[in-house]
Amino acid sequence: MWRNVGAGLLVTVGILAGKADAQTVHLSEGPLAKSCFRNDLSMDLTGKITVQQEGKNITLKQAASARHVFVEKILEAKDGLAEKSARIYQAAEAAITIESEVAKRSLRPELALMIAQRSREGTAVYSPQGLLSNDEKELTEHFDTLALPGLLPNKDTAVGATWTIPTPVTLALCDVDGVVSGGLTGKLLAIQGDVATGTVEGIVKAIGMGAQVSMEIKARFAFELKEKRLVALEWSQHDERQQGPINPALTADVTYKLKRTPIIEPNALNDIALVRALSVPADKMSAVHYRDPKGRFDLQYARNWHLVSQDEKHLVLRLLSERGDFIAQATLTPYTKVEPGKMMDIDEFVSLMAAAPGWEQEDGLVEKTSKVEAGEDGAHQIYRVGATGKLGGVSALQYFHLIAGAGGDQVIVTFTMDPKQAPNLSSHDLAFLRGIAFPRVAAK
Repeated sequence: MWRNVGAGLLVTVGILAGKADAQTVHLSEGPLAKSCFRNDLSMDLTGKITVQQEGKNITLKQAASARHVFVEKILEAKDGLAEKSARIYQAAEAAITIESEVAKRSLRPELALMIAQRSREGTAVYSPQGLLSNDEKELTEHFDTLALPGLLPNKDTAVGATWTIPTPVTLALCDVDGVVSGGLTGKLLAIQGDVATGTVEGIVKAIGMGAQVSMEIKARFAFELKEKRLVALEWSQHDERQQGPINPALTADVTYKLKRTPIIEPNALNDIALVRALSVPADKMSAVHYRDPKGRFDLQYARNWHLVSQDEKHLVLRLLSERGDFIAQATLTPYTKVEPGKMMDIDEFVSLMAAAPGWEQEDGLVEKTSKVEAGEDGAHQIYRVGATGKLGGVSALQYFHLIAGAGGDQVIVTFTMDPKQAPNLSSHDLAFLRGIAFPRVAAK
């Protein structure tokens, strides 16, 4: 929940205030490539979420706090923004409270080295040392420090002057997918000694993770004139988020604080130390890893799948498009273990799925196939059955899969979608299924 109400974690130094005068300064960061920083970030949140239980809206109090400390080296920069960086996290932890239930998150020490890379879809953070869990992924999706230089106007600016924050920077710092209306405006407040101070304010109506979002931002920053670096930021944000395909409705007040200190290059982030880390393909390490608590299966999935529910019987993920549109839901259900090679007949599986609770299947199948495919843990036997019908009274297309591993472990995977979304699921479902692994069979 914490990540979805505001992935930013910020930290502050004292923000100076002074008399406005006719002074003019050039507000632009120095060369970014190869520059290094120590970032100390914190976040505090209070708010409420609204969920549905038995057809009724239930409002729950929510609070969250988080702190991240990491050193960062900018590896690539373009048009005044950092595009890629290497980070070493010295602290990464969060606590989320919903009513009286507290959940704590932290990053495994062996994954402290991270690569952050901006793209058209946003900033992805991954570790070349291992796959992140969903909680660890969300923990590293904090305030986007790569976009910070974009708060500055990159020109000579007089005290009292204002400028418009570019839309890509607004998207990154507000953690949304698209701006519907409004925007952010910067203003230079004062210059005292070697420090310029200013504000960033505005109301942004946007789309984030498929939900409508309204934000009111009030932030203050400090810019060190000799270093030519933004060194402090305090960001207050009021969020109103409607329910979306992966999030409940939410209202929250969030305070982020940032202390950003220029430093000399740490040995652990020099070019030689990073050779191995940068040789690991990003697409290989950006997948998310889920391990069933009972050890029945493992799953590696792409980041456009979002985990929305998990319990002993089911694991539920939803696939969103780059724009945040809902495409399909995947439900994984561990099934009875059998002797290796002793799966039920495919027609028996067809009948079992047709009788699934809440599913009113139409006559005739869209697809019925059986095949064997190699997996890292041995050969997998797979049944695939496609059918149209109504789920909870709503027209739907479902693809049911029974997957059995070499040792007889089984899992049922069901993809559910609006029939019109079927073309958009193509290729995503096969990659998802190939991410399933079962316990290895001991050699005889």
